[in-house]
Amino acid sequence: MSGLKLYDYFRDTMGGISSLQPLVAIMLVCLLTSGCLGLAMQREIIEDYREPPEVKPKPERFGWDHTFHSESASNTIFYSNSTTILFDESVSNLEITFLARFPYSSQWEEIFGNETNEIRYVEVKLWQEGDKSTGEPFWEVRATQDTPQTVIDFGRSELKPGIWDFEVEARGYGWTAPIDLFSSHDSFEVYATITRPCIRFPETHSVDECTFISELGS
Repeated sequence: MSGLKLYDYFRDTMGGISSLQPLVAIMLVCLLTSGCLGLAMQREIIEDYREPPEVKPKPERFGWDHTFHSESASNTIFYSNSTTILFDESVSNLEITFLARFPYSSQWEEIFGNETNEIRYVEVKLWQEGDKSTGEPFWEVRATQDTPQTVIDFGRSELKPGIWDFEVEARGYGWTAPIDLFSSHDSFEVYATITRPCIRFPETHSVDECTFISELGS
């Protein structure tokens, strides 16, 4: 059966499905054409039916949320942690959030003075790559009393590419009394969130998945 007769057959058989006729015609040509040309045309058809990739900003969060627990009201607990954050040229924004809770800290300082600043505190530092030798962190905070949530933003022009160090050191109380009213737990939250462009390919990624553009060439 010649290609023309084969096409006429499919046209008469599927005449009611007019939207498929162009696709059927192209596929028939692909089947009747030599291998390389047929594969090239098939690839082009598949590309035409793919959804275009979607580029969107995606945040990455680093940090800690810690609550102190000690065995008695007279004991303080020491806590420290650190992590590294990769800042490449695609990072467009840095957001730092900080919150500290030291119950009754004002009352304690009225009775005991500033000595409580040494046994109840949280100190956080963010270092750009190579800046530790200078002793001047990119950002730092030290709290010894209740500190409401603070949000600080930095734009692209303020962020130097490199591997940054994010560090926290803290000490606090945390006890649970027989009467809940007298229970007290020092705590803090600190997070650094960077935003980078991320690309999602519908044919390979789920709805919530994507690949950072800076990683595509690696």
